[in-house]
Amino acid sequence: MSKTNPNSDGKTLAHGEQVALRLWSGEVPGTRKDVHASPYEVVGYVLQGRAEVTVGGETHEVHVGDTYLIPKDTLHTYSFLETFSAVEAVSPPPER
Repeated sequence: MSKTNPNSDGKTLAHGEQVALRLWSGEVPGTRKDVHASPYEVVGYVLQGRAEVTVGGETHEVHVGDTYLIPKDTLHTYSFLETFSAVEAVSPPPER
């Protein structure tokens, strides 16, 4: 997988002082997100498809109904195996 996913930011569904909720929808199979660390914790729930989520050097395949956790300041990436959608809660919320 060498392509970077064009859907880079997700869609913010709700934004509070301590948490934000965002939707990743229609992520393209055969693409990935760049390896990065975020200044917030992420808890995700898979709505559609399959992906490999690599967190801190460990890779796990996630499917519909699975959850995942990405700790704050931890290197991670997503590689999309099928058209993928997920909802994520992030805390603290990123600045708008």
